[in-house]
Amino acid sequence: MQMPSLPGLEAFDAVARLGSFTRAALELHVTQSAVSHRVKGLESHLGCALFVRRARAVELTVEGRLLAASTREAFQLLRDGLERVERERRGGVLTISCSPSLAIRWLVPNLPKFTAAHPGSHVRLDADDRLAHPGEDGIDACLRYGAGGYRGVHHTRLAEERITPVCAPSLGAQLRRPSDLKKHVLLHDEVLRSHPGRVGWRRWLEAAKVRGTDPDAGPRFSHAHMALEAAVAGQGVALGRTTLVARDLADGRLVQPFELELPSALSYWLLTPRAPAPPPRVQAFEHWILAAVQGTTHAKARVTNQ
Repeated sequence: MQMPSLPGLEAFDAVARLGSFTRAALELHVTQSAVSHRVKGLESHLGCALFVRRARAVELTVEGRLLAASTREAFQLLRDGLERVERERRGGVLTISCSPSLAIRWLVPNLPKFTAAHPGSHVRLDADDRLAHPGEDGIDACLRYGAGGYRGVHHTRLAEERITPVCAPSLGAQLRRPSDLKKHVLLHDEVLRSHPGRVGWRRWLEAAKVRGTDPDAGPRFSHAHMALEAAVAGQGVALGRTTLVARDLADGRLVQPFELELPSALSYWLLTPRAPAPPPRVQAFEHWILAAVQGTTHAKARVTNQ
């Protein structure tokens, strides 16, 4: 079959999505009669009706629903391609959507290493918990905390996360054994609180065989970096994820008073587009961050208890 005109397909797609010839005309910046004329031309070309026209609304016919599924996908691919071209024209800015805690405690401090290794790189960081879709909405890559299994994208785990208590050095000197936690404030973050693979205070205290401590008591924070900041300030003991606390442990802002670490079913993941292949700047970032996270020195500023 000979391909119909692009304006006709574009008009049909707009009416199908918006459910109105009037709204389609506004989106396409043409008159309503022009939209109607283009759709009628498409119907004539195909030899079938695509809409049932009613007094105040339009409905897709069976043929219309079949075509709408294809035009929606096709025009989205075109929009994505045009967006990629525009980003390249603007200088190839690498836009990364990153969960706030990872952005604050790991990515921002380490970004200079990436730009030093890739001179001329321009990075835009969007700290957001929203699960943006890489390759769309101007986002090149996403960094998210979760259990994996993200659909429609490539997802690579950055590193296994292990969970252990951390606190300020002054407080760590008072913690000789896990049972000493009974005398101190427990700090909580509520990220994925109900996930069965999450390691919270209840699970850690049970593993450490600590009894008589309320695992739910203590301040709660919506993000992990807030709980860790409270720990740095000496407000209590937080549970630290490997990636988030590595730098604080190495620099002595936090210490790990106990050896016990529990593996978490939750990790940080890098999400990149499945198809087409990501541009070179995204591939460069992927190679760099995998090596950087996995090579992070997990130095433990241990407290010596006599």
